[in-house]
Amino acid sequence: MSFFQESYFCGQCKKLFPKLADLLYVENEGQVGFCSEACIEKFYTPWVDHFEGLEKKWREENHLGDEDILEVVGHPVFMDQLLRRPSEVYLKIFEGGDHIYSFITHIEDDKYGEFSMMCLCLTYDNQPSFILSASATREDGLLKHFRWGEKMKDPKKFHSTGDKSGPKETIEIDESTMQEVELKKSSYLAQLLEERSPADIPVESFSLYESYFEPTMMEPDEIFSRKDEEGDIIYTYIKAHDREGISFYYFIVCLRLEKGFEENKDALVPIISFPSVDGDIYRTYREGELISGNLKN
Repeated sequence: MSFFQESYFCGQCKKLFPKLADLLYVENEGQVGFCSEACIEKFYTPWVDHFEGLEKKWREENHLGDEDILEVVGHPVFMDQLLRRPSEVYLKIFEGGDHIYSFITHIEDDKYGEFSMMCLCLTYDNQPSFILSASATREDGLLKHFRWGEKMKDPKKFHSTGDKSGPKETIEIDESTMQEVELKKSSYLAQLLEERSPADIPVESFSLYESYFEPTMMEPDEIFSRKDEEGDIIYTYIKAHDREGISFYYFIVCLRLEKGFEENKDALVPIISFPSVDGDIYRTYREGELISGNLKN
């Protein structure tokens, strides 16, 4: 038996790991793995600076450095349309084998009118995994530069479809488990009331946002997994929405039932769900391991 052992290392910090599952990958074609999102961001910083610098230079030369529509870049609703429902997708393959995708979507909005959103990104399983550059414009002259590489014939292959598999078999929840859920619900609600800002969406208005529960569960932007103080596994679903021109996040905190997961049944029990416009609340609930969603800067 050889003393050599299989090992892997982070492409940025070079830390060694015994299992491939210990690393994060942002490209199907890439062989570079990372131990954290921070290392991913550091590794790709040269590309981010390079591509953003090229666009900035073009804008300055064409007197578009202060294009008003740039204020929508980073807007959660518009970014969601770009990343999850692109109208056009292009692929540029570098001589060294790197794959850079360009996503473009065309939007018509009551406030901003007609404009286009664009980004250069890496993808994993046809979904954006890391944004290298993001922008918005009304100028065709800039848009043509984002039509970089070969145009993909079917952009719907890059659309996020969510879980459309139909109803799942559910499990019966015994009385002791229901009591545990109720205790957690009280605890989590008390914690939320303590953490939230007085300027956030009032608790008495939460019921007005219940229609956002299903879209958040079916097509979340991010899902985080962690263990709480009792050792139970908690899943947090997060999705950005827009309501009457106001952007907000909807959160669903769920308890995982071990028995149900062993039986491959629906074993997530919602504990609390709520909307928020508070960025601090968003950062607080992005706790644990990111198990689904875009690893984007």
